[in-house]
This record gives sequence, C-alpha cells and structure tokens, in this order.
Amino acid sequence: MSGGKKFYSMIQRWFDELKLAFYGAILATKKKRFLIPFFVIFFVFGMLLNLLTGGSAAFSLLAHANFGGKMMILRDAFLGIFGVNRNFIDWFFIFFMSLLQATILSLVIFVYKYRKDSTNLQNAGIITGLIVLSSGCPTCGTTILAPVLVSIAGSSGMAMVGTVSWILTLASIVIALFAFKKVGFETYAIIMEERYKKKKGTKDGN
Repeated sequence: MSGGKKFYSMIQRWFDELKLAFYGAILATKKKRFLIPFFVIFFVFGMLLNLLTGGSAAFSLLAHANFGGKMMILRDAFLGIFGVNRNFIDWFFIFFMSLLQATILSLVIFVYKYRKDSTNLQNAGIITGLIVLSSGCPTCGTTILAPVLVSIAGSSGMAMVGTVSWILTLASIVIALFAFKKVGFETYAIIMEERYKKKKGTKDGN
C-alpha cells in the first residue's frame, strides 16, 4: 500500500471511529450512569465558566459577600448558562464548552464504572489521561494569561492576551475532540457488548 493510500485509510478510519463515538454518546444518553454525572458537571462547569468570565472579581465578591449576596452571584452564574444577561457569542461559547466538557467527563465516568464493575482496568491509564485532557478550561485563558503576559511584556502584553487565549482555546477544542473520539468509541463498544450479552443470555434462556 502506497503512503498516500495508507494515510487516506487512516483518516477514513479516524472519521469512522468519530461517527461511532457520536453514536456511542447518543446511546449513552439512555443510561442513568451517564445522565446523572452529565447534568451535575454541565451545571457546575457552566457556572464556573460564567464566574471566570468576570476574572477574579466574581470570586472576590463571592468570598466577601454575605449569604444573600453569595446566592445572588451563584444565581446569576446559573442563569448565565441559558444566556440571561449574556451576549450571544459569550453565551454560545460557554454553553458549548459546558456541553462538551460534561459529555466527555460523563463518558469517562461511564467507561470507568463499566471497566471497574467488570474488573477490567487495563484502560485505567487511558481513562485517567482523558480526565486530564478534558478538564481544561479554555475560557480561563484570558484570566490566567493576562497577569503573566503583563508582568513579562508590560502594558503591551494585554494586546497579546486575546490572540494567545484564542490559540489555546482552539487547541483545547481539538484536544477535547480527540478525547471525545477515544472515549466515545469506547462507550459504543461497551454498549454493543452489553446488548450482545443480553441478547445471548435471552437466547440461552430459551
């Protein structure tokens, strides 16, 4: 096989596995093992991203406010997930990233629980790696980068923050896509295996 055909075959296989990963994620939505952590992670991560868009000010207010003030800040962060008091671009980005992170981490939990229940932990290293890869916070880029770049480049560093932050954001999305493909495909394999065993058990019972 020539180099060009081999490369084309690898790309085609990658996209085939990505399709199965999406199908595996859809199938997982019918499982409580996926849905419960998904909603928890989605709302927690979405609120965190909304708080981070305000830089350190939101956390400072949260730390020093009274109970009523804390509840108002958390309420605004929660409503921000659904676009309340947010422009469309900010809302879409926060919603998309929350959805992506919740999906990946919930699939990781789904796969881990299955492997753990099956006493088959040979993929534990891969799963742990996926947790690290998918736990990045692209939206935090500006908050984290601003003081670092300003301390190095002075006031001109602020001009670099937006560009560098977007580069990190795009890189994080690409990494998240690879993580999703891996864990989604694993989820698909697990669900198909469960169906096969259930079908085989039904036949054996008859």
